[in-house]
Amino acid sequence: MRPILCTLALLFAAGTSLAQAPAKAKVEFQRQILPIFEKNCIECHATPHTGSDGKLTKPKGGVVLDSKDGITTSKRGRLVVAGKPDSSMLFDSISLPADDDDRMPPPKKGAPLPQEQQDLIKRWIEEGAAFGSWTGQKAEEPESDKAADKPKTADKPTAKPAEKGKPKESPIARLQKGLPPLTPAQLAPLANGPFQLASLGDDGPLLRVGCAGRTDEVDDKAMQLLLPIASHIAELDLSRSGVGDGACTVIAAMPRLLHLDLRQTQVGDAGIAKLVACKELRTVNLFGTKIGDYALAALGTLKQLENVYVWQTEASAGAVVRLREQVPGVRVVFAADLPEPMGEGQGAGRRRQQPKK
Repeated sequence: MRPILCTLALLFAAGTSLAQAPAKAKVEFQRQILPIFEKNCIECHATPHTGSDGKLTKPKGGVVLDSKDGITTSKRGRLVVAGKPDSSMLFDSISLPADDDDRMPPPKKGAPLPQEQQDLIKRWIEEGAAFGSWTGQKAEEPESDKAADKPKTADKPTAKPAEKGKPKESPIARLQKGLPPLTPAQLAPLANGPFQLASLGDDGPLLRVGCAGRTDEVDDKAMQLLLPIASHIAELDLSRSGVGDGACTVIAAMPRLLHLDLRQTQVGDAGIAKLVACKELRTVNLFGTKIGDYALAALGTLKQLENVYVWQTEASAGAVVRLREQVPGVRVVFAADLPEPMGEGQGAGRRRQQPKK
């Protein structure tokens, strides 16, 4: 009788222990899933948007991963099927074997997602693929639709006749208005390098400045040569040169700077903090620099930003998410190579990579 009572006691204790075990917290999309997308997918699978060149960029394969609407409607709703990871094209594509050509990211682009990230995405889908309060990026509204949505009043015209159908002015056209060209005397100190200067457009006053072939001669001291012409520089390429945070003091004196390439330089957080003065900045390439989260927080004050490259830096996925929230529509490249388009039916019926036991 006593063994039976002991057995019952053990079973009761085990049942009580299981009942008291805390339920596993649900996966939070914005905190746990979105950073994975930010790092591996969104550069190629972002909401359609217009770049600084005025051209419309569309998501590859029609797959949108930076908005709730995009995720739930891409591939006619089959990208993520709530509660059914096996029916979700997203999970199917990331869980294929490493050598499968349809695996995302593809073999030629890099390693598969770590198993723990695959499991996390699967669990998120199993739990219902909830997004919380996150809605992500909104698609750009055509100008014609914007005009149609504005209420009309009988006593106030909606637009002046001269403004109707007027194309949006490009940043270059706006910034060069009233700007006199540089004189030969101003350009003379730069005649022997190490910088190369070229006019943007048809002999306009704005300049593109680079140092290709002479990067070993360009450091913080050499940057002083650009100070007298700083107001005319719209594009600056200092990639792979010897510049550091000191160079950013000169860059900050460029009010018309649109595009800046600092890849593989020694620039860090302190230097990028100085760039808050460059209010017109659209693109900044910080690949392989010394920057971290502080730099992205500083860039969040530049509301004209369109593209930021931060691969191989100390910037975290969380900082990338915050930057996207601060500057709606900005594209942040957080990885070297990004997924190829997910074609119709891609990965269907293929074997999935099994977790290692």
